[in-house]
Amino acid sequence: MDRGCVRIREIVALTLLLGDGEKVRSSVTMYTFYLFFLLTCLSIGWVTAHPLAKRTSCRIDTHIHAIPLSFSNVLTAAGLTDSPSWSLSATKEFLAAADISIAILSISTPGVSILGNGQEARDLARSVNTELGSYVTVPDLTAPISSNCSCTATSNSTSTASLGFFGTLPDWQDVDGVLAELDFLFTEQKLCSGVAIYTSYGNKLLGDPVYAPIWAKLQQYKVLIFIHPSGLNVTPELIGPGLPQFVIDFLWATTRAATDLVMTGTLSAAPDVDIILAHAGGALPYTGSRALAALIAPPIASIIPITAEEAVVQFGRFYYDLALSTSSAQLDGLLDFSDGSHVGFGSDFPYAPPEVVNLISSYLTRFQVTNARGQQVGAPVLRRNSLELLNKHAIGRVWK
Repeated sequence: MDRGCVRIREIVALTLLLGDGEKVRSSVTMYTFYLFFLLTCLSIGWVTAHPLAKRTSCRIDTHIHAIPLSFSNVLTAAGLTDSPSWSLSATKEFLAAADISIAILSISTPGVSILGNGQEARDLARSVNTELGSYVTVPDLTAPISSNCSCTATSNSTSTASLGFFGTLPDWQDVDGVLAELDFLFTEQKLCSGVAIYTSYGNKLLGDPVYAPIWAKLQQYKVLIFIHPSGLNVTPELIGPGLPQFVIDFLWATTRAATDLVMTGTLSAAPDVDIILAHAGGALPYTGSRALAALIAPPIASIIPITAEEAVVQFGRFYYDLALSTSSAQLDGLLDFSDGSHVGFGSDFPYAPPEVVNLISSYLTRFQVTNARGQQVGAPVLRRNSLELLNKHAIGRVWK
């Protein structure tokens, strides 16, 4: 039997042994899943930290989550008590240990949609944005901008990382509420680095015509957008006996949303927005060329409002974070479809615990050192990419 297949079988078996097998199969959380996976890999010697993974130039993390009290209370009231514990102090400790100099916080799925699409969700979005805004680091405008940064922080040090956040919006089915919160974020509060949105709302993808007013407002403010996957409304909802959607389906949710934005012409109509796709774009690097090829077929081309040439341009606009997405297959595929100038670092903390972030980072370091294209996603390149993107959309500050 192929050695890789044997290893995969060992991982599955040992993951179940390391935790409550039934819980792992049926109701595992993202945090416990990734922690079990790490322990399993280490226990069979499948992975070890690359010796060169210990220090990098200071990272910029655009995929790191916060669970502020206003949001945590709502999750608890709804019975969603399986989120990892979170605090600002623990986040700062993680940033110091992980050599992260800039972190842009956001809340993860389900977002404020957990309260529906009415006034309660609007109020929660405002509360979250107010709380996240209180974490923002006041910039030192006299410090020089540096694309390279030599970090000396250790796990016991106090983080000096600069904090920002992606603003939270009401459920997009509440179009007026979204427009009002965008006005608040960009004309009143003026603290966010962009907005975080999800791959679908209700039964509609982001390029649905009903959301055209939202995209017009995003274009007006030239917003940096972080798209995080949400659950897919599919039947059956779960794969197999109960594989959580975040394992596989989140990647397809991102792929569908990104392709929809291109194929509906939504992205073409918003030339001044930039979009970061989570998890290396999901399966987009693998399926994007298939979507482009479909535009050559007359029956499909006749119903798509953009040409194949325009689609190439629009697909090329996406940016990507590397949260939980640093295997050689993922990185090679991403560089085949995009290029290193549109790639940045992401940790997915705290849903990915520090041990898992270290493991994923070691994969990235191995690729950087051993792959012929590794330096296209080298640490200084990733930092420079994110620094330029954040400063392109910065409101009243300069990231350094």
